[in-house]
Amino acid sequence: MDHREITLEADKIHQNRLSSVTEDEEEQDAAYTIVTVLDKVANIVDSVQASQKRIEERHREMENAIKTIQIDILKLAQAHGNTGYTVNKLLEKTRKVSSTMKEVRARVERQSANVRKVEAK
Repeated sequence: MDHREITLEADKIHQNRLSSVTEDEEEQDAAYTIVTVLDKVANIVDSVQASQKRIEERHREMENAIKTIQIDILKLAQAHGNTGYTVNKLLEKTRKVSSTMKEVRARVERQSANVRKVEAK
């Protein structure tokens, strides 16, 4: 073996050592990258779950608010119905009073006319 062949052989051995170190480092980098990506995915999943819990809580709050509004609307409808009934009764009484007042006026006018006739005689 001459000097040139020995140098080539040494270069090959050195390259093999460098490539094995590089492969180990690449494997470690790949593992670190995978762990980093998994950590980011876990953070994203946690964030999505937290958002989902907040959305569910808001949904429950909205359902409760809607139930309260429905109850209030039913109460309002009942009160409106009662008010309508009361107004109709008052209108009936007003009509009766009005017709009675007309009758009374007619009688008073007749009596007044009779009184004038008597006074005139």
